[in-house]
Order: sequence, then C-alpha cells, then structure tokens
Amino acid sequence: MNKIGIIGNPLSHTLSPDIHNSAIKFFNLDLSFEKWEMETNQLEEFFKTAHEKRIIGGCITIPHKENVLEFFDDYDQSVKRIGSSNWFKVNKNKIIGFNTDYIGFEKCIPKSYKNNIDKKDCVVFGAGGSAKAVIEAFYGMKAKSITVINRSLEKAELISKKYKDIKINTFELGSDKAIKYIESSDLIVNTTSVGMSSGPNPKGNLIDGFNIKKNVLGIDLVYSPLLTPFLGTINNNGGDIINGIDMLIYQAQSGFEIITEKKCPFEIMKSALKLN
Repeated sequence: MNKIGIIGNPLSHTLSPDIHNSAIKFFNLDLSFEKWEMETNQLEEFFKTAHEKRIIGGCITIPHKENVLEFFDDYDQSVKRIGSSNWFKVNKNKIIGFNTDYIGFEKCIPKSYKNNIDKKDCVVFGAGGSAKAVIEAFYGMKAKSITVINRSLEKAELISKKYKDIKINTFELGSDKAIKYIESSDLIVNTTSVGMSSGPNPKGNLIDGFNIKKNVLGIDLVYSPLLTPFLGTINNNGGDIINGIDMLIYQAQSGFEIITEKKCPFEIMKSALKLN
C-alpha cells in the first residue's frame, strides 16, 4: 500500500490525519496516512528512503517547512519565492517540493475583501514559513500595502528584500511605528503561535490595548482554540474574523490533489473535523 503523511514535531494535536483520511475514504483509495514526527537530523534519512517505503508524498508542518528544502531535488516556483515548503511529492527517486499555504490563505479571504484588496493596508505578524506564504498571497493579489511585524527585524527585512518591485514595510514588534501601522490597517494576520492553546503563550494577544479600526478583518492561522484572544479582540470591536481552519483545509485540498490528482470537496474534508 502506498503512503502519504505529515512531517513535523510535535504532531500530537495535528488535524491532518482526519482531513486526509476523509479524502482517501471519499475516493476509496488504496492509500494510508501516517504521522512522521521527527527531529531535523532525521529528515535526510527519511527522504533518502521514502521511495523504497512506498511513500508517494506528504505535508510538512512546524518546524520543518524550511528545514526540508535541502533534501529536495526540485521545487515548484512558489517554493523558490516563499522559501518554505508544506508539501512534497515523490516522483520515482526524485523529491519535489510545493507550497500550497499561499493558495489556502488566498482562498479563505472573503470575496468582498479580495475584490478590494488593492485598497487594503495589510499587516502580518511573524516572519516564518507561514508568514512568507501570506505575504506571497498578498503580493499576488496586489494588496495596497504590506507590513511585516516581527520580534526579529532582521528576519522581516530578509523577506522584504525578495520583492524587488514593491515596498514591504518592516517593523520590530512593540515599536511605535508598528503600533501606528497596526491601528491604521484594514486586514491583520497572525502567523505566530501567540494565542495557540498548546503554544508557549496561549493567553497572549498581539493587539491587546490597541485602537484598531472597527471594520478590520482579522485572520489567525492558529486553529486551536478556534477563537484566540487576537480574534476575540477584533470580534468584540465589531470586525470580521477568520480562524486557521479554512486555510488548513484549502492547503490540504490543493496538496492532496498534487499527490493523487484528485480534488476532494472542501465540505468533505471540513466535516471530518467535527467542529460543531
């Protein structure tokens, strides 16, 4: 039996098995889904032996989205720009990396915002692999402005330098200029683990005490809990909110299609999570 799965560490709370097993069942595929929890120093051996273990592909999550790149034989164009990968495909003895995070993010934005994104000032918290995918999506949609706010200003600036034809604002978290841009933004995205129930700062809130716009759209890539302190603040202020579930499913849908050439309905994958 061929195998797909997820690479990451830790994987105790991952929803990927439920999402992908629903697709496997929907199409009645002779395929299994496995969890591959491993340290960075185990990645090389994993990819070297993937073909002989009948692994045909899989998804990649924290902390390996950037660590895996050196073990790929080729990348999709999206990986080259973003600098991280969340899916791989085994093609005979060749490992090819893909990024569907930016696709998943773009798909979860409501049409009312997407159609006017050229008039929206967008703020992104974080500068890791997920943040890079979000910035790529904003870039592709031609957002009015993109601002990256991160603890390490250097990491944020490294992202901005990849985009030669636009200016991406970069500020250190907590700086006066960062607060100014947050309070004037139309769309704020949290790509960090702040507010995640299993993370180091589950009660943290990156916009606590800020005078944000009433009609701001807040998107948190965290999906546990479904309502983070970040989203709670925006919701209480009258803004629109989106948690990380839809992006998770949309990126999974695109990745599963790359590996199996079958597109599972969004509703099938989401219903497998039994969120209600």
